[in-house]
Amino acid sequence: MAETNATILIPDISGFTEFMTTTELAHSSFAINMLIDAIITAVGEEYEVSEIEGDAVLLIRKGPPPTQQQVMDICLKIFNAFHYQRKWMQQYTVCPCGACRAVSNLTLKFVVHHGPLAEIRVGKFTKQSGTEMIVAHRLLKNSIDNHEYLLVTEKLLDHQVDKTSLLEMEWNSSFEEYPSIGKVQFRYTSLAEARKLVPDPPVPVSYEPDDTRFLTIPIAANFQDVYMTVMNIPGRPDWVPGLQKVEQDQPAVFIGSVHLCTFDDLVATVSPIRMNIAEDGILYAERCSIQGTEYTLIHEYIFNKKEENSCVISVRCMNAGVTPLPASLQESLAEKLKAFGASVKALMEKSTV
Repeated sequence: MAETNATILIPDISGFTEFMTTTELAHSSFAINMLIDAIITAVGEEYEVSEIEGDAVLLIRKGPPPTQQQVMDICLKIFNAFHYQRKWMQQYTVCPCGACRAVSNLTLKFVVHHGPLAEIRVGKFTKQSGTEMIVAHRLLKNSIDNHEYLLVTEKLLDHQVDKTSLLEMEWNSSFEEYPSIGKVQFRYTSLAEARKLVPDPPVPVSYEPDDTRFLTIPIAANFQDVYMTVMNIPGRPDWVPGLQKVEQDQPAVFIGSVHLCTFDDLVATVSPIRMNIAEDGILYAERCSIQGTEYTLIHEYIFNKKEENSCVISVRCMNAGVTPLPASLQESLAEKLKAFGASVKALMEKSTV
């Protein structure tokens, strides 16, 4: 059994359990995966990813402990990447489900510790173990009255070459006492101010509505269910007349995602550009560029709740380019819009029977 000194760094997502158990599983899992991926990307090669533990990433750096500046730098790098990704997901989502809206409640804390670890090899897997690993994991459950902080153990600080005081932030000294382990002393600092400095993602490019008339379709179904069906661009070939297939780089749908839609008579690139949600309605819009032409369209959908299982969809197709649409294309688009409305109405009302 190999033994080595190593630094243990654990970024841990707070609010994970409530998020996963009270929201839609598929969407909450996807959100957590994106946030974990942001953490791992930010780490780069500075630490080894030893294990992904659902709501946390176990990071290991073998050898002597990092300096205080290095601890601060890597933790703030991870923290900024996590919250930038969280902000991006909030700003670019087109999904009104509980998971996609509750991502704003997720926070991040860090535990950093140092000491000897043993490596256990089981088949193709290597697992880090030992008392210091237990200490690091126990410290994730502590009495700190905060959900976003950086906790550094005194044992790590004692091993550091630079003995200067911890940098810049206001630090507090504390300890926890655990059965079979004893007293573990540490210092911690709040990351509340650091969170305020995380930059916002760029504002998505939108559009200016015009006076194009809406096609109105009453549907005997819940407005959010109808919206989720329409917004799911990869699923449209199952019910949209004339749509043969949808191709895209990834299965997710968000503002700016690109979907190549092949119809019987044309190929179009579709990309969501806006989603606004209210208690009784949703506005959704997407840009549609017809390949082989200079024509760009904006499809705008408004889903208005009437009763719990009754709504009205208002749909229109606006010209987003400088070139006027020829009459033949306008007629074709109008027919496609009517067929689209009739198809989604039939699909949703059939599913509620």
